[in-house]
Amino acid sequence: AIFPYFLVPGMIKWTALLWIILWISQNARGQGLCPNSVRQQVDFNIIYQNLTYYQAEKPIQNIAINTEDKQIYIGSQNIIEGIDSHLQKIWEVKTGPIGSPDCQTCKLADVEIDPSDPVDTDNEVLLIDPTAYLFPYLYVCGSTQHGICYIIDYSQPLEKPQCLYKQWQNTQFICPDCVASPLGTRMIIVEQGATSYFFVANTVNDKVTEKYPRRSISVLRPLSTEDGFELVMSGFTVLPNLRQSYKIDYIYSFATEDFVYFLSLQREDASKSNSPFRTHLGRLPVGIHEVWMYREVVLECRYVPKRRRRETASNLAKQLGLDVGEKVLYGVFAPVSETGRIGKESMLCVFSLKQANQAIEEGVESCCSTGTEQLSRGLCHFQMCENCPHEPFYRLDVFNSEMKNVLFTSVLITIHEQLTLGHFGTSDGRILQVNTTFLPLLLFGFYLYMCLQLFKVPSTGPGCAHFVTCAKCLTAPVFMNCGWCSGVCSQKHECSSQWSQDSCPPIITEFYPNVAPAGGETELTLCGWDFMTQPPLSITDQTHIITVGLGSPCTPLPLQSITPDYGPRFGGTLVTLRGSYLNCGNKQQVLIGDKPCDIKSVKDETDSTSLIVCQTASASAVGKVPVKVLIDNFEIESSKQFDYRVNPTIISIQPHCSFKRYYSILYYLFFLLQVYHKTLQYIYFLLELKQLKL
Repeated sequence: AIFPYFLVPGMIKWTALLWIILWISQNARGQGLCPNSVRQQVDFNIIYQNLTYYQAEKPIQNIAINTEDKQIYIGSQNIIEGIDSHLQKIWEVKTGPIGSPDCQTCKLADVEIDPSDPVDTDNEVLLIDPTAYLFPYLYVCGSTQHGICYIIDYSQPLEKPQCLYKQWQNTQFICPDCVASPLGTRMIIVEQGATSYFFVANTVNDKVTEKYPRRSISVLRPLSTEDGFELVMSGFTVLPNLRQSYKIDYIYSFATEDFVYFLSLQREDASKSNSPFRTHLGRLPVGIHEVWMYREVVLECRYVPKRRRRETASNLAKQLGLDVGEKVLYGVFAPVSETGRIGKESMLCVFSLKQANQAIEEGVESCCSTGTEQLSRGLCHFQMCENCPHEPFYRLDVFNSEMKNVLFTSVLITIHEQLTLGHFGTSDGRILQVNTTFLPLLLFGFYLYMCLQLFKVPSTGPGCAHFVTCAKCLTAPVFMNCGWCSGVCSQKHECSSQWSQDSCPPIITEFYPNVAPAGGETELTLCGWDFMTQPPLSITDQTHIITVGLGSPCTPLPLQSITPDYGPRFGGTLVTLRGSYLNCGNKQQVLIGDKPCDIKSVKDETDSTSLIVCQTASASAVGKVPVKVLIDNFEIESSKQFDYRVNPTIISIQPHCSFKRYYSILYYLFFLLQVYHKTLQYIYFLLELKQLKL
């Protein structure tokens, strides 16, 4: 920050008090410029030690939140745990290993076990029944025992879990109670007419689909006897010839009032193992459980290099053309190579579900129309290819390709008052919080290791200590409740001294000049930080005050000498003024008579003397005139005078010509002694004789 101010005796105002001591500097720099340095505003390597966390024995695979009872359920390998709002364990249910006497679910169902199958149970599904007011059930499905599910009554967790498996209705060829896939499962439960419907999406291969088969997409309903499922929609599965080569990774599932959606990653062309990866959004109606109602659209997140950057004050929803209350899908994207290697670069795109559904309907309508140009419908992995137009639904990267060397691994959107906050997990164990209501504004980022630990982090952030400067601290969003306390950004309850959200103590790093005449009016340039108020106001003598304490005043002594002290009336003489502290302050002026002397340099000669070199102007008459030196309007005492003399005149030159190598020139001049430094210039002509041929 650069803060110019004039030092005028007697100026006293009260707002912010800046103390400056002027001292005599042997190496005074005179007027200077503040260094153009970049100050660190935020330190995202801050580690918050006061965060409450729960330590799991194995990596956490799934989490379910019970907001009514303020409980959290954690699914890890071979165990389901219930913890309270203080992250203290209140119960646990062992789900493996298969054959272990500690397993509480292994013997509840008489299921044929393949000896070659893994015995450790990975948690694939962990969901709370949406009709919790009637059925306080936690549904658990694992990777073992052909993906069968169990019910844990979390109101009575010590009771034995209930197995959702009827042996007589399940065989190796037809198994409606075989739900989860060891390769990955996404499920969502939707309540409709006091009935819970389970929409299931599985990653499959030959082994998963051939013995105790599980389907790629299906809809189930639990039996009223709570001992199995009914296949409401038998579903569909990747074609047999593609199951080993074409993998569909289901990433996320969610529901609205009308539809259930599945987000997946799969290759563009099912017949080519090196085709690019694409993100698909699949859709099923909530109320119509028919295979033919399934739709998909390809989602793309693009970056336009020449796109104009959005203004920070503009509303992101308005720029995206969204209506108030419109549902949107926040998606984080990363580049994936042909071999499946994920690049460390991330983008964020916001998709309107209304517009996505419109794109799906337009695609369906185009499929029913005829045309000369036909493209793949994009469902060749589920059925024989049909020709119809199929265009991706794309949006632009909200971060404008600024998230380089950052790989987002998860995203959570929360609402705080009027703000929409995005929380992004990264591959290096960091969580970034971004205000997505307007253009993305990074609020905090800190290390949060969640492989074996579950941290409790307020949606408003873990604290304020990552804001390094006071200015950054006071411009943090109001909901973070940040203020400045003894050089640290903190929340009010963390401060034991004065805590402020209104102003910052100014920091002065340098000021110019370091030396100034005690009686002058020197313009002082202050370099430092936090000179502005919050909110910023124009700097005037009504908002800021500078008090200068004169520790060692700079008092220039009378001029010691002027060399030369004479010169011709037409001017141009270089005059050297010698004295003490002639280089202090900002502006030096030399007047010879009533004419300014053009200053060429100001420099130190010794530790105690300094020099001003200037060039005289022309005078209207000959004679002695006074010499004045002013530093920042402070006049230095001087009894020295400069003598303007008659201009020198050349009356003749002899000889008039000479040879190039041997010559002498005699000048006859009048008043040559009036010039202190003489420079003579002449021009000679070279005569060349050449033989002429006739």
